[in-house]
Amino acid sequence: MAHTSEEIAAELRRRIHRAELRPGDRLPTMEALAEEHGVSRQTAREALNLLKREGLAEYRGGRTGTTVRERPTTRMVRSRGMERDSLGYYSGANVQHWRAVAGTRTEVGTRPVPGDIAAALGVEPGTPVVVRERLNGDPGTAAHRQLTDSWLHPDAVAALPVLAGETGPGGIYDRIEEWAGAPIAWEEEITAITPSPDETAALLLPPGVPLLRIIRTSTVTVAGRPLVAEVNDIRMSAELFSVRYPLTRQGDARWPVRPASADFYGQENP
Repeated sequence: MAHTSEEIAAELRRRIHRAELRPGDRLPTMEALAEEHGVSRQTAREALNLLKREGLAEYRGGRTGTTVRERPTTRMVRSRGMERDSLGYYSGANVQHWRAVAGTRTEVGTRPVPGDIAAALGVEPGTPVVVRERLNGDPGTAAHRQLTDSWLHPDAVAALPVLAGETGPGGIYDRIEEWAGAPIAWEEEITAITPSPDETAALLLPPGVPLLRIIRTSTVTVAGRPLVAEVNDIRMSAELFSVRYPLTRQGDARWPVRPASADFYGQENP
């Protein structure tokens, strides 16, 4: 029998993962858990709170109590290419219609650049850098939204002061390409992070939902040398968005392949 809040939560978690408890099903009450496991109400309450913090349960109030949280069964797959329309560049047909979230505007300011962004931008951590912050999303689906912080290299801003203000049609990417006289090359690195309270509020995240974090670098060649003109820090719900890509056969994996001759644990096959 489980005796700690972690053990009780683990037992309920297993039942949820095995679909013994399905989305919308009521979880045992705090009183029922306390009696079943011979623990205090506080221990039972903490077990339920653990599941809420993980995003597995939610309190519905009234007679409903705490239930298994309904979770999205499908995710929007992020495009892995850039496209263009009359507004400028955008990253895939499924976000072409996205706009700034109602009641918000792009916030522009100068802030010390954090270490990971500084490394991508090629400047020292703490360097004052112009950053453009925006919250955009699907006008028809409130939950489909993303935060973007666009950090601009000081050399690019020095050459193009407009990057720190109203950028005009096509936005920063068109201004950078006009200045460089060359196309931008983009590269993305994707990780998962725990959201801050501000990110949770802005993205309407339920408790326990992590973020997809995409660090996109925009590189151009200026005066014969590459310059990372911008680093875009993009965050979105990992519960609503995913990344999918094909795996290509390379090297000896190209078909036809040779029979395998070694054991995974280091033993040679006869």
